[in-house]
Amino acid sequence: MASRGLRIALSIVAAAIFLFLFFRKLDLAEIARHMGEARPIWMVLAIACQGLHLLLRSTRWRLLLSPLKPDIRFYGLFSATAIGYLLSFVFFRIGEVLRPIMLAQREGISKTGALATCVLERLMDLLSVVLLFGFYLIFLFRMPAAGTGAVDMEQVRRAGLTVGALALLSFPILYLVVHYRHRIFAALDRRGGGGTSLLPRLLHSFLGGFDVVRGGRVFTWAWLQSIAIWVVITLSIWCSLQAFDLGLSPGDCLMMLALLNIGIAVPTPGAVGSYEYMGQLGLVDIFAVEPNRAAAAILVTHALAIGPVIIVGILLVWKEGMSLAGLTRIPAGSAAPGSPEAAP
Repeated sequence: MASRGLRIALSIVAAAIFLFLFFRKLDLAEIARHMGEARPIWMVLAIACQGLHLLLRSTRWRLLLSPLKPDIRFYGLFSATAIGYLLSFVFFRIGEVLRPIMLAQREGISKTGALATCVLERLMDLLSVVLLFGFYLIFLFRMPAAGTGAVDMEQVRRAGLTVGALALLSFPILYLVVHYRHRIFAALDRRGGGGTSLLPRLLHSFLGGFDVVRGGRVFTWAWLQSIAIWVVITLSIWCSLQAFDLGLSPGDCLMMLALLNIGIAVPTPGAVGSYEYMGQLGLVDIFAVEPNRAAAAILVTHALAIGPVIIVGILLVWKEGMSLAGLTRIPAGSAAPGSPEAAP
């Protein structure tokens, strides 16, 4: 509990520092004025993109879970996904762990296997963002407005292409580990004296959640859905920024997508502060948007990115008769019947 309290305190402090850096030179009255001038139709379209994003995530998760159980109900996947995001926004990323546990208990599948599919999702998300960013740097890149001088875009281009190449190496390595895991664990069992060790069995169960990598057709379809997820998110960002008529193209928003994902990776509650700071870096220092207008746009973009998901999550928690406090106490120790975790 003390360790968790320290993490929460550090997260709040980090959010406060980023918010200070974000607001320190801005005029709040000007920000409010720009917000009042935003065009609602584009914000409605951004919200619609977020709804589509949730649907695509649920569909992809069902594909990744198909080696564990092929007939999982879509509603259960959608509910676990939305509630998981809600918990992550409110309770400091805890939803990333509770989402697969909640679904595993409902569907009677391995918890470690379900957790592995979520790890695979994150790997696919990372690679999708990197590939889209690389596509931007190679085919759509244009120099930002003259006179900004704050960011060396050639260094950004080189760094982005290097990270993209490294990310591409992760999937062949993952495929080899999954494909030959039985031999790997057989060797570990022999060295461990018979395979009674808990850790090898848990690792074996965990890697079972990656079995979709071995099926080319299913994995390819899941991969295409990953790209679609991030294209839809990019369109959501573009629609949010279009509400303020900033002049960015959908291609430019691939740059914003990469920067905002760095902000999301910082462990602040709901990415508050870090999201705004990275968005400001992109709009002001790269695309030379007037700072107060950029601040209004990025604040609204953040609200539209997490607000609809939070509302959907709360509605599903209410519909299913749950409570947020109760969800955070989902027992992680109880295993699904017949799963490796339940073995003696």
